Amino acid sequence: MNKMKGFTLIELMIVVAIIGILASLAVSAYQTYTIRAQIAEALSMAGSAKVPVVDAYLQSGVAPADRVAAGMTPDPEDTRGGYVGSVDVVDGRIDIYMTGPDAHTAISGGRLSLTPYESASSTSVAWQCGYASLPPGSLLLNGATHQQPTIEERYLPSACRN
Repeated sequence: MNKMKGFTLIELMIVVAIIGILASLAVSAYQTYTIRAQIAEALSMAGSAKVPVVDAYLQSGVAPADRVAAGMTPDPEDTRGGYVGSVDVVDGRIDIYMTGPDAHTAISGGRLSLTPYESASSTSVAWQCGYASLPPGSLLLNGATHQQPTIEERYLPSACRN
């Protein structure tokens, strides 16, 4: 008697189901990774505004009220990219608006802020990002106020999470 060798239909269906589950997990992880990369670009763009804010503060002793007071162009949209629509300065705080044309829908329209603090030694400026706790022993720069981000904490880099 000849016995047939091979897989049954049930065994093949189980393999296909397992592959589908693994693929759905991979897609979800990749989307989170992509969003975090977009946030990283936004923080990099905001880094270019840190120097003018710190310089203006060191010269006047007061956080700059806006981009012009920081020595930057008046239009916040002058600093933009594929994911970032604008970078603004409000009383020393740097606000990043994720309104760029390529921003992921999970963060599109969101805001992330970097708030300046005078370090305990009064020789440098420390920055609070997103939901992160205050820099130890730091005092808020004159005029600056912190704003919580409108982007989910899980998408932010570890330095911006609580």
